[in-house]
Parts: sequence; structure tokens; C-alpha cells
Amino acid sequence: MIGFFFIDKHSSDFNTVVMERAKRNLTPPKRRNDYQVSGRHGTVDFGDETYGTRQIPVNIYLISRNEKELRKLARDVAFWLSGKGRLLFDDEPQQAYDAVVYEEIDAEQLFRVKRVTVTFECQPFAKTVDFMQSTSHGIRHGHTASINSQGTQATPPRIIINNTSNSTITSITITRRALRR
Repeated sequence: MIGFFFIDKHSSDFNTVVMERAKRNLTPPKRRNDYQVSGRHGTVDFGDETYGTRQIPVNIYLISRNEKELRKLARDVAFWLSGKGRLLFDDEPQQAYDAVVYEEIDAEQLFRVKRVTVTFECQPFAKTVDFMQSTSHGIRHGHTASINSQGTQATPPRIIINNTSNSTITSITITRRALRR
């Protein structure tokens, strides 16, 4: 059994929430971009190289001494899971998914068998926790800085330039180079 963090709370914060290993596929589903053409067999594939959202089902067990305690715990967990945020699993603590739970959580199943499946809908790719942090390069006139993503997918960076001097910034050049592995 392992646990997970979601919106900066760990499943163990609820004292009795236990999770089975979550099913995480190696790749998210690829988006289809194909069309049926009248009078032609099959479809025409326009090859959109993008991915859809990733579904991560998690079996959660709530353990309590009585039904009243179980109902309180279930409501607390439901409130926690009703938000949107980072999802990290104990067995991959450096990989974070942007996640939200859209499906309802079946209370009757929870009260009958003390287990419920919660499906997190996540953006297609996990991000390393290190990559999600801000970095500062302190670039001076005539100098350069490199931003390198070590991930397995092409990732556009978010670049914010702050002028900390009293001089006007001019002649900024940003060059993007795709590195081949």
C-alpha cells in the first residue's frame, strides 16, 4: 500500500485512508485527428501529434470504528478531493500531475465495502517537481542563459523577464532550439 499527495495534503493526513497502487499507463491516449471521406474506405489521418487527458483511477479504503466516524471521514475526504491541484504518488515523489476529480464519488459503495475508486483526470504528462520551481538567472547585458528540459516530451518553457535596474531593456533575443537525444 502506498499513499499520495493531492493539493498539498497526504492521504495519511486522514489517519485511515489507505490506497492500493494506482494504475498509471506509460503513455496518455493520443488524440485522434482522422476524418471519414465519402466514397473512400477507412479514414484520412491528419497526424495530430498531441495527447488527451490521462485518467488515473485510485482505489481508496477508509477504515473506521463505526458508521458515524466513517461518514465524517468520507465527507472530509470528499471535500479534499473536490479541488484541483498537484497529484504525487509516494512511489514517484518527483513526478507531479495537474489533476482534478470530475466523477462523483460513490458513497454507497464506500459504506458497503469500505472502498471507493476515485478517478483523477490529469494533464497528459507528469512534471518533475524540480522543473515546476522558479529559477532565476540574473542575466546581465551581453550574457546568455540556457533553459533545458530533461523530460521525455517537448516542453515549452514559461519565461518571465523582470527588469531590476533603472535602465530600459532593449534588444532581447530568445532562441528556441529543439535538442535531439
